Amino acid sequence: MEIAHVDHILRAAGEATGQTHFVLIGSAAILAWQSVVPTDMAQTREADLFAYDVDPQTAERIADEIDGVLGHSSQFDDTYGYYCDGVGPDTAILPVDWLSRSKHYSSPSTGGVTAIVPHPNDIAVAKLCAGREKDVSWLRAAIRHAIVDPAAMRANLARLPDDGRAPSLIVLQARLEVVERGRPPSAG
Repeated sequence: MEIAHVDHILRAAGEATGQTHFVLIGSAAILAWQSVVPTDMAQTREADLFAYDVDPQTAERIADEIDGVLGHSSQFDDTYGYYCDGVGPDTAILPVDWLSRSKHYSSPSTGGVTAIVPHPNDIAVAKLCAGREKDVSWLRAAIRHAIVDPAAMRANLARLPDDGRAPSLIVLQARLEVVERGRPPSAG
């Protein structure tokens, strides 16, 4: 994925839904922060978006519209080779104060659509919470390329929502240690 693809997705999501403000999460979000993104961090074909500052029912409807028009295996995906997942605000587990570190991203190519993008350390915490193999690979690359700071990630772990969605602090600290050492995570 490239930033031009993110711009295209934002513009297309705005056209498809009438929304002008989204939150961009997941691997593609790093493109809004880094002018040069290492190849091993930009392997994704998808951008994850949710509508910003709307009620839950509207957010769900907009996510469905995005999936239908821009989602995996859609005509958009078949035409351009990348796609957008319409997600919800609870998809990524972010620190409760993530918005204070986020940035607003838009360009002349986004057609007036703006994305709020979590800070790279907050993106990393969400990936640590998810703990999938692709997230671990992304995290290792982000640490290796000094794009995220493990110390800042550790500090952010204490600010995760206390709603039962996040793994325990002990589990997250252990995952981060494994990621930093570069060993494959153990099963379980």
